[in-house]
Order: sequence, then C-alpha cells, then structure tokens
Amino acid sequence: MRILITETSWIMATIAKLMRDEGFLVSEAADAEDVLTHVAQCQYDAVLFDPDLPDMDGSDLIRRLRSRAPQLPILLFSREVSHRDRLRGLAIGADDVIAWPFDGAEIAARVRAFARRARGFASSTPEFCGLRIDFDRRRVSFNGHSIHLTRLEYELVETLALANGRLLGREALITRLYGWEDEPDWKILDVYICRIRAKLATLDAPAQLIATSFGQGYRINLLADALVAA
Repeated sequence: MRILITETSWIMATIAKLMRDEGFLVSEAADAEDVLTHVAQCQYDAVLFDPDLPDMDGSDLIRRLRSRAPQLPILLFSREVSHRDRLRGLAIGADDVIAWPFDGAEIAARVRAFARRARGFASSTPEFCGLRIDFDRRRVSFNGHSIHLTRLEYELVETLALANGRLLGREALITRLYGWEDEPDWKILDVYICRIRAKLATLDAPAQLIATSFGQGYRINLLADALVAA
C-alpha cells in the first residue's frame, strides 16, 4: 500500500520510518498544498499528517481532502491530543486522531484496516477466483498454495487486488509502485506481470487471472466463468 505522510515534524519523520519498516510504500509531502497536489496526481491508500502545518490549518486540509476524496483514510498525529482535540478531529472528517507515544505495528494495522475498508473489503484476506491476498501478512496464495513474490511483485498484485476488478492504467501503476522516484520505463510492468503469471502457472492458475488490456493496463479478472472458458 502507498501512503502519504507530511514531513513537517520529528513525529512524522518517525512515523514515516515506522511505516516503511512495516512494508508500506511511503511518499512524503512538505506542507498542506503539497499534500493536495500529491492526492490530485496519485491514488493513495491513506494520508497521515500532523495538524500543525506551516501553510494551512489542519482542519482546512481535512475538509479539502474530504471534498476531493471522500473515502480516503486520514489519520492525524500530534505530540499531545486532548479529548476535545480527538472529538473535533473526528467530527471534521479524520478517521483517527493519535497521540505520541504510539506503537508502529498498531498504527500499521489501523492504516491497513482503514485502507481496505475504504476500497470495500470487509476481510483482510480477499479471494479472487482462487487467488488470495493477505493484506496484513503481505502474502499471496492460489488455492491454498503460497506464492513467493518479490516486494514489487507483491505490491503490484496488492494494487490490482485493491482495485477489485477495475482496470488500472500503466501510468497509475508506475506512480503507485515508484512514487515519482527513479521511475522506470512503463514496459517494466510487462516484465513483472509475466513473472507473476509464470509463478501462478506453476499452480495451474488460469492465464487470464491477471488480464491485460493492450495499450491500457491490467486488472484482476473477477469472472470465474470467463477464466474457465479461456
């Protein structure tokens, strides 16, 4: 999952490291306007920030984010959070308001839960025609057999799974995987998809389980009948 974190305080810098250690792809924003620019250009699974921003009141940022992305999970972090602060944050649209100190594993679990529910998944282990993705353990299996994937291969499968059958374009996928940092040629996606399909093939998974729309992008095929026919 790719999350966006403001790098406006040592607390947020600590969270960024913790989230990377927990396996998240992390993009960093310098201020509120940078957050809005990032969200307009890329689909994130969550936004985490300290409401004490240099260029905008945290409440205003939440309202603007909510107007652009109503389902986007938003988590606020602060050194001190009063009961009143927590109630106010939740009332204006934050999904959680967390005070220092905190546990990295717990925050990671909260972010994953918020993110998957925002995409419509009640379970942390959705299954697509035999392909099961475990969001919490970051594992993939087919008909009960574990599949060894590299980190980027897993992130690609997870991203397609979160789209729940919706077609994702190559540009969107590259941005999700690399976050504008040393982005490779889009053709690298074909390489990853071929590798993933080869690993699935060893377990007799249908070739079209991960479908390609030539010149457009990729999606997970949700139609079991179509897979059998293929």
